[in-house]
Amino acid sequence: MDILKITNSKTRRAIFQLYFAHPEKKYYLRELERILNLPVQNIRREFLVLEKNGIFIREKQGNQVYYSLNAKSPIFPELKSIVSKTIGAQGNLKKILTATAGIKIAFIFGSFANGKEDSLSDIDLMIVGEINENMLVRKISKLENKLDREINYHIFSQKEFAKRIKEKDFFIMKILSKPVIFLIGNHEDVSRIH
Repeated sequence: MDILKITNSKTRRAIFQLYFAHPEKKYYLRELERILNLPVQNIRREFLVLEKNGIFIREKQGNQVYYSLNAKSPIFPELKSIVSKTIGAQGNLKKILTATAGIKIAFIFGSFANGKEDSLSDIDLMIVGEINENMLVRKISKLENKLDREINYHIFSQKEFAKRIKEKDFFIMKILSKPVIFLIGNHEDVSRIH
């Protein structure tokens, strides 16, 4: 499979978004047609290629043919990372946050950042800056629906965040002691803030 064509088609993007948001689930074609609102023949055509490349497993149960991600595929971890960074949670959050004025630092923390998330995991998000929270709430709410995941965000002004770091606030110190995925800024920006 040509790596540059992973997210080339609208149908493939939709399939990857759904399956990587729920990697343990399996769906049948008509169910996917309903969920993705795409023609079943387009979905079937994509699965022929994806199954041939070992990315999906086809399983017949009664009259239904189910498709599920092949977590044992040698490219599964890399594909998961690419999907997340481009059309998945990480890519979509980065797009929303970079378009929101006033954010100095933003990162994902918790199970998602540790790589231990499952389809029931929420996404924990830290935002530092002076922002219009009402506008952000609307954008995040839309994204929650799109990803079918809850996004829990914590917003701090730069001053408040710096104060909490200086006071060695337990919540902030615990978050910063574990892996995070930066969407805006980096570790140096965090150390410069206080």
